[in-house]
Amino acid sequence: MRLLREILNLTGNYHVKSGIYHYYRNEYKQAVDFFRKALKDEPSLADGDRRLARYYLAETFLSSAERLEQKGDIEAAERDYARAAEVSPDYPDIRFQHGRVLERLDRTDEAIEEYRAALASQQGFIEARVAMGFALVAAGREEEAAEAFARALDIKVRQIRDPFEKGMRRLQEGMADEAREYLREAFYAAPDRFDHHFRSAIRFIKAGNHERAVEHLDEALGINPKYADLHNYRGISLCELGRVDEAVGAFRRSAALNPDYVEARLNLAFAQIRLGQFKEAEAQLEAVLALDPAQTAAAVKLEELRTGRAAEARRAASRGGAR
Repeated sequence: MRLLREILNLTGNYHVKSGIYHYYRNEYKQAVDFFRKALKDEPSLADGDRRLARYYLAETFLSSAERLEQKGDIEAAERDYARAAEVSPDYPDIRFQHGRVLERLDRTDEAIEEYRAALASQQGFIEARVAMGFALVAAGREEEAAEAFARALDIKVRQIRDPFEKGMRRLQEGMADEAREYLREAFYAAPDRFDHHFRSAIRFIKAGNHERAVEHLDEALGINPKYADLHNYRGISLCELGRVDEAVGAFRRSAALNPDYVEARLNLAFAQIRLGQFKEAEAQLEAVLALDPAQTAAAVKLEELRTGRAAEARRAASRGGAR
């Protein structure tokens, strides 16, 4: 759900904006306070602001938990993973990480339930299924463990076979670029390496080091080129580096991989506005509002485009008038 900063600035709710500001400064306590204040008035909160508040509240608890875990404060980390899961119970990676920490605290039965919750949201989450298998072995539940490992093997084989077969078909059809992507997915997939590069990229984005973020995102895309989130994150970092042409391509690829990815489409529209591609941006904003009528930033910017104010602001900035 990562958005460009100019989009976040159009968030209507003061508490949500303030929470996001503190989140990106790694000031987690202040961020939590602001997001909770926003959600306290949830019935009167706009749908888009409510989704942002809940998303970033979960991300704040998750980031805090990861930092506490790195510091070795496992019990405090477990509490924040639990809080993140409470805010966003269908987020499989939170449930998986919570399960890992529960195992470190010898709370094996609770860990198993967290892995099950992760799998309920994402059946193909092989790392969660394997972790559950080992936890079941530790709990003396051998039959359940055997079933978990057998299912993990089926998923693992399918993860290789399906892109392999698609890649071979594309080769036979003379579609070399698509074939290359599928075959890379089949043979280079490495969950540990992917996870390392993905998490490293997120840390560098939060730290404002977008050059390093792009390096790690490129490595992650070499492993999994069809992960829409990676292209969206890459577009954000490229925008921060002033490489807006490339960012437009990244956002467009993200939206093509997942046409319902509202945030990628919104980022694409705002990047196109930076380039003066107003007609293209207008079409994207209309598509965003068709998918999610509660997107305040899209509605505000679309009105600016239709009245010509966006073009005027850009011309003023290019003349040095916006100082």
